[in-house]
Amino acid sequence: MLSAGVLASSAASAEVLTFDAAGNATFGAVHAAPGSYLDEYLFKVSPENLAWPSGSAVVGKALVGASRLANYGISNVAFFRLNADSSRTTLAGDFSGGGTVEFFPDDVLSSGRYGFLVTGNTTLDGTGGSYAGSLNLLTTPVPEPATYGMLVAGLGVLALTARRKRKGKQD
Repeated sequence: MLSAGVLASSAASAEVLTFDAAGNATFGAVHAAPGSYLDEYLFKVSPENLAWPSGSAVVGKALVGASRLANYGISNVAFFRLNADSSRTTLAGDFSGGGTVEFFPDDVLSSGRYGFLVTGNTTLDGTGGSYAGSLNLLTTPVPEPATYGMLVAGLGVLALTARRKRKGKQD
């Protein structure tokens, strides 16, 4: 089962994501002052699972004159693994910006502590900005070593049966 717990981090503004039974968590930020920001979100993959995270986000809009304009721009979302010594290992991933931001790491995540950084800035002069998103963590159980042993034994039985059939046809 997927779990999210309290994770140690050097950043005071890190938010720990809590996932529902379907593997979904929400995140977001409101920045009242104009400027550039780096927001950190943390999560955990439990030892009995492998996980494939996939996220999306949308930026808030503000009414300016007669138009609703985006008040925040997300320039990147990058995943990392949080190591036992609190250092970080950056993970390769994909990010697409635009009206809806989509992001995910390139590889499956094994048991451990992870996070992602949202880099962005306000886009309207003199105003703050906001964004909101969701992260889905599709998980599958990690096969037990006995499962691999049964697979190898089953393949061996199939090979032996095929060999006997082939040998019987040659006689």
